[in-house]
Amino acid sequence: MKNYLKFSTNDVLKLTDDDFTAYFKLIQRDLQKKLDSGKNIDELLDEEDPFEALEPILPEEIYPIVVLAMINNIQTENVMLAILEGFHKAKKKQFK
Repeated sequence: MKNYLKFSTNDVLKLTDDDFTAYFKLIQRDLQKKLDSGKNIDELLDEEDPFEALEPILPEEIYPIVVLAMINNIQTENVMLAILEGFHKAKKKQFK
């Protein structure tokens, strides 16, 4: 997998479920490191948008779940299943 922080939306759409889950967790881990270093989410969003590749493709009802899960370091099975479901919807919509 190439540098996950540089994935485009098209790169994300090409991922398998396992790669998407790994991508999500890597972004989440990177975000948590930055938050643990003392930065707040507003500062991080001013510098970069870790959600940039996901926002255009995920359904409106799933996108807030992704953001909250990343910020709050949530990786429960139910949350991950909901995020994967949104990812599946995005792939179906893109490849119709």
